[in-house]
This record gives sequence, C-alpha cells and structure tokens, in this order.
Amino acid sequence: MKVPFSTATLWKYVFLVVNCMITAFDVLLISCGVVSLGGAGSLAGAYTAASIGFLAMFIALMGAMASVRQSLILSWAYIVSTVLCIVLQTVGMIAFGILKDDFTLMAAKRVQGIWNGRPETQQEMDAMQEQHNCCGRDSPQDYLPDKQQTLPSSCCRWGDCAEDDNILARGCVDAVTSFFNDQSDNLVLIIVGLIAFQVLGVVSAYYFTQSMVNHKQKREQIIINE
Repeated sequence: MKVPFSTATLWKYVFLVVNCMITAFDVLLISCGVVSLGGAGSLAGAYTAASIGFLAMFIALMGAMASVRQSLILSWAYIVSTVLCIVLQTVGMIAFGILKDDFTLMAAKRVQGIWNGRPETQQEMDAMQEQHNCCGRDSPQDYLPDKQQTLPSSCCRWGDCAEDDNILARGCVDAVTSFFNDQSDNLVLIIVGLIAFQVLGVVSAYYFTQSMVNHKQKREQIIINE
C-alpha cells in the first residue's frame, strides 16, 4: 500500500532512522561485549553479548524493512519482538551488574594463569603486555628472579628497555582489571542507549501503523462517498 506524503510517511522515515541508530548501537554492543567479557576470560559472556546484539540487529533490520515496504504485519511483529528483546536486555544487564565482581576476579585469574604458565605462555603474556601497556603480574619486579635478569621487550615502550623511563611500571593484573571495569561501564551505557532507541522504535512503529490504518480508512470512506 503506497502512501503519499502524510503523517504515515513522516512516521515511516522516523521509524527507518531510529532502526538505523539501533543497528549502530548493536554493532557497539557486539564489539564492546566481546572485548570486555572475552578479555576477562568469559567466552560464554562474550557469546551471550554477541548473540543479544545480533538478535537486536535482526529485529532492527526487520523494522527497517517494515518501514520501506510499509507493512503492517512486519511492523506489529517488530513491536512484539522489540518488547521481548528489551526485556531480555534488561535481564542481561541486571545479571551483568550482579556478576561484575566475578568477572573482574575472572580477569585477574586469567592474568595469573598466563603468568604461571610461562615460559609456554610467554608469547601470550607478551601480547597482553603490549595491548595493556603493562609489565609482569604485579610489576616489572616479577621478572627479576629469573636467571637472565632481563625484561622482555614487551615490557618497554617501543621495545627499548635500555632506558629506565621506557619500562612500563604497571602490573598486568591491575591493567587488565581496570580495562575490564572501564569497558564494562561502557557496555552498560551502550545497553541503556540501545534500550532507549528501541523504545523509540516501538513508539514510532506504533504511530506508523496507526497512521497507515487511519489513512486506509480515510481512503475507503472517500471511495464509499463517491
């Protein structure tokens, strides 16, 4: 049912733009969720965040299609699916808030496990040190008991340990847990922003469907009067 520019057309474009914004937040949710929870060592948490993000993205794409095709059926399916997704995201956010301390401890244990597994895990330790700008488990002093009495190049800026000023003084346990805490805060903000736009999506979808129904009724009345 093609509709000339009217209230229905206005809500059509509002509906489309809101779903584009929802898709952008979905991308942020997937990337931030995988980085934060995956970095903490929780593969299940990373997969959960990614799954929720992809689910919300699929619903947003359905909403975009509903607006382009001006489909009442897809619009109502979008409304129902989005409400259920909002409930799922809210439950997930609450669960994440409750388990945040456990994830932080998991991140610390991950660093400890990599450290204890050296020299087999030294390559993984080097990657962590380069990523988080840290050195050793708690500090560069952790490397001093080793026989070589030297620091790996990953412990120094630009790989140059000849100058003391280049040595990274922060331990990886502190760096990784701080990174997780920062990313987890960002993750919560992203979910809150996503839910806010999804609520706008539901509102715009509702008014879009109502305006289309009203427009159809007006057209039918005109035909009857003629």
